[in-house]
Amino acid sequence: MSLLDWLQQQAAISFITLPALCLFLVLYLVTKWRREQRELSRLQRINSTLNLYASASGPLIRTVKASQLATEELERLMDVLLECRAAPYITSDLLTQINAYAHDQEHGRLTLLLKTIDRESERLIEEQDKLLHTIESPGWGYSFWKQIYPAIPFLFACAILYLLGWLIRLLIQMTASQIAPWEIIVAWSHFGSALFSLILLYPALLNGNRLTASSLLLKIWSFIIAFLFLLHTINSTFAPYILAVQVILFLIGFRFTGNSSRKSRPFVGHYPVPSSEPSGEEASAPGAELEAAPSQYVHDSENRTS
Repeated sequence: MSLLDWLQQQAAISFITLPALCLFLVLYLVTKWRREQRELSRLQRINSTLNLYASASGPLIRTVKASQLATEELERLMDVLLECRAAPYITSDLLTQINAYAHDQEHGRLTLLLKTIDRESERLIEEQDKLLHTIESPGWGYSFWKQIYPAIPFLFACAILYLLGWLIRLLIQMTASQIAPWEIIVAWSHFGSALFSLILLYPALLNGNRLTASSLLLKIWSFIIAFLFLLHTINSTFAPYILAVQVILFLIGFRFTGNSSRKSRPFVGHYPVPSSEPSGEEASAPGAELEAAPSQYVHDSENRTS
């Protein structure tokens, strides 16, 4: 039997299988390409930030060590510091310190400024090494995940189509026969819970943002809400209550995953004063009274995509 004869006999199956296979290949290749581009873009942003920090470290070291510098050197230092403000991964702490120095040009700020740039550079270098390791020499488990990752959009597309088919059958049953109001509420709650779970689970799995404490909490919270859908397997009559719990947890997520405002965090020159009095040598050191604030990336928001 030729292939054409087989296709003619299995026409109904072929009309479904071939478009599904084409859709799978398209989604797989596009998702894989987007993931690779996102990783490369992230690597470029890290390199750009490190280059700006490196260009500022040299003039900062010379300025801190020198007791007096020419006006041209100070202007050069100011130029490279202002360029650092455009770094993709600059932190709010470093940005505030640069703005404070640009405002008053106080020499005592430069020591802390240099320490902050060195600390952020070390952090980005470590992140760069991890990213290069995952790109060039991933582990066994991560290599397997990279292969199945592009298939996730197709699986979600199949799930959405299944839900739409289930909804059409539900509407046909509602018009063809009399259904109790509570059964209608249960059915629609089941559909809404499934759709809501897919909407939350999709970005949690495919989101390629940099892993931070806030983004990790956001993912865990999304998984918890989505996996509540499995409770429908216990008893379908619980559907309205499960959907209500999912919505409540979703609203609570705005409270837990939101970023703290800038006013609630300390900034340069306004850190809490230690309870113990510093020694004379410590008090005389430039910037000794300042402590590094927790770093929060300004340009790298939690929902940032490439």
